[in-house]
Amino acid sequence: MKYSIIIPVYNGEQTLVALNQKLHNFFEKKSTFEIIFVYDCGKDNSWEVLLEIKKDFSDTVKLIRLSRNFGQHNALICGFEYAKGDFIITMDEDLQHAPEDIQILIEKQQEKDFDVVYGKYETRKHTVFRNLTSSILKKIIEIGIPDIHPDYTAFRLIKSQVAKTCVDMRNSYTFLDGYLSWVTTHCDSCVVSHHERQGGVSAYTLSKLINHTINIFVTFSNLPIRFLTKMSFVVLFLMSLYSAYVVFRKLIFDDFAMGYPSLVIIIGFGIGLIMLALGIIGEYIYRINLKTTQRPNYNIDKIIE
Repeated sequence: MKYSIIIPVYNGEQTLVALNQKLHNFFEKKSTFEIIFVYDCGKDNSWEVLLEIKKDFSDTVKLIRLSRNFGQHNALICGFEYAKGDFIITMDEDLQHAPEDIQILIEKQQEKDFDVVYGKYETRKHTVFRNLTSSILKKIIEIGIPDIHPDYTAFRLIKSQVAKTCVDMRNSYTFLDGYLSWVTTHCDSCVVSHHERQGGVSAYTLSKLINHTINIFVTFSNLPIRFLTKMSFVVLFLMSLYSAYVVFRKLIFDDFAMGYPSLVIIIGFGIGLIMLALGIIGEYIYRINLKTTQRPNYNIDKIIE
């Protein structure tokens, strides 16, 4: 089998039928394919819609129902585990990603046999506020994860062996593109269209976007801890200079109150050493966190093949 299209489903009842039909229209005369819908326990009737789709497209559609809402990235990784294609394509359920643009991803991948190809949006069809906040938060993530591809989006073409490497990864927070940035840097992007949302409301509110960014930053980046460690050295150095100045003034001019020089030196060095110790402890905690978080990314309630 050539291609596996994996679509996480949350509240997609209004777009699933049209999306499924468009995908079949695109692939039927091009290549062997399968479509895997991973139902992430939304609040509408998406599962019932998926069951109806399965009746009409039993040979090409696979359904996976999770036991509860695990989030978009965990749903995708679940799909990776059961995908049979040589290449995996991920896209959203809301028709903002055009199925016909898959051809652009395929052609880009074939140029240099890329491991991952992202669909880069020339213009985003979100609200102005959503575009602004997403851009800011994305820049923060790029600072925290320097190896991540700058054009990463939810519209991806991934080599199957690369995608399946992510299945066994465990972390306190799942971020697929963070995993991919660790597995490979042989990635590229190409310009694709981005359409108005065809139904439902985005699950990514401002609050969720901020929490998403904080979780990614803390889980995948050691930048905050490394910053604290470096600042501790700066504080220790500055306090050393000030302590030397206090001693110099005391010896030359003797114009400090009794006990003041020793108090300044003790407090200064104490603060510097405490910050240094916290930074070092933080470095170890960060590494322990990476090694010990072993809870499963998802739990499957039902599979209909």
